[in-house]
Amino acid sequence: MNKLRAVIKKEYITVVRKKSFIIMTILIPLMVLLLMSLPFLMANVRTGVTTVAIIDESGLLVNRIEGNRNLEITFIEGDVEVLKDTFMSDFDALIFIPNFDLRYIGGIRLYSEKQIGMTNIRSIERQMERIIENERFIRAGIDRELIDRLRVRIRIESIVLTEAGERAGDSTIAFMVGYISGFIMYFILLFYGSMIMNTVMNEKRTRIIEILMSSIRPFELMLGKIIGLAGVALTQLLIWGVLISIIMAFFTVGVMPRMQANIEAMEVPAEMQGGMAMQIMEFIEDPGVIDFTSIIILLVVYSILGYLFYSTMYAAVGSLADDDGQSQNFSMAITIPIILSMFIMLNVVDNPHSPLAFWASMIPFSAPIVMMVRVPFQVPVWQLVLSIGVLTMSFLAATWVSGKIYRTAVMMFGKKFVWGDLWRMVVRG
Repeated sequence: MNKLRAVIKKEYITVVRKKSFIIMTILIPLMVLLLMSLPFLMANVRTGVTTVAIIDESGLLVNRIEGNRNLEITFIEGDVEVLKDTFMSDFDALIFIPNFDLRYIGGIRLYSEKQIGMTNIRSIERQMERIIENERFIRAGIDRELIDRLRVRIRIESIVLTEAGERAGDSTIAFMVGYISGFIMYFILLFYGSMIMNTVMNEKRTRIIEILMSSIRPFELMLGKIIGLAGVALTQLLIWGVLISIIMAFFTVGVMPRMQANIEAMEVPAEMQGGMAMQIMEFIEDPGVIDFTSIIILLVVYSILGYLFYSTMYAAVGSLADDDGQSQNFSMAITIPIILSMFIMLNVVDNPHSPLAFWASMIPFSAPIVMMVRVPFQVPVWQLVLSIGVLTMSFLAATWVSGKIYRTAVMMFGKKFVWGDLWRMVVRG
């Protein structure tokens, strides 16, 4: 037991002291903050002004198209054939509007030396559309304001019926939480599993394994490495949890009120304020049916069980190879189910209670990722218990199989293994 503890301590301390571990642990929450704040920052940062000159022969749009913080509009007069060769000294682009018939809009052209941004072009197009539509309504004797008042925007309020009563639900927030949880599981399984494989492979390549085997049994060494790196993963998750909680508090107090102020300053009608910013603010005020405590607990449980299940197999693969080339054949068989789980996740996040979602959350190879995607959508307790039970039994079986392979292969140098060799190790080991 003392030897096992020594291996666990050595593996844990070796990783957490690395600069890469410290950098990644701090960098990822900062990236989360950046991604959350980026839409707000981009909406409030002046990124450069595009100057556009407009020649309007129709006279319908003169001085009725407005610019914004990134777009400056100037109406000019003159011959388009002359100005299109000389406008570059004063403007980034020139728009020519011919004297068109309101029934058939066409012939509007934009000249520029470089391609103008899509957002600026679309802003001008929307204003033109609005002005021309208003003119058509006037000539047809139709009240445009009446049409606008008759339009309606529907937002369905989601109510989830629970044993405790009715709770507010939000499929968009559940989608986001599920997707993020699934991606975290994907990172843990692939990154830490590969770390186990590379650690074992390096020790075998450098023959350090021969020294280690003289003082500790192979199975204890494999188990110590797995548990040590599991501690690393939990440490990183704990730090991320604390940092992300701080970031969310900052986002709630510092960013969201300013976003709300911007929406109100735009004088957008209440029925139109159904965007993502409003949904996030409403969710922060009342999380409703989404239970973050349960999600965090299950994230830890599935992180541990999923990591243990995959890491035992990655450790066995590391014991088979003396170099990177030899490990690719066997490691691909482990990596493919993780990648396939990500593809399944894309379907499950939209259909969390489908037969595919159920079976994928029971199969141990995909359960850690797929079940975490489903958790925000209120998975029945019996399905969670069954999934965790199957994953636990699968981990024990994988440990037994991988232990036999590891014990035999780790001391065999220079041999090119095939799949038949693995079968013989398990049966005869």
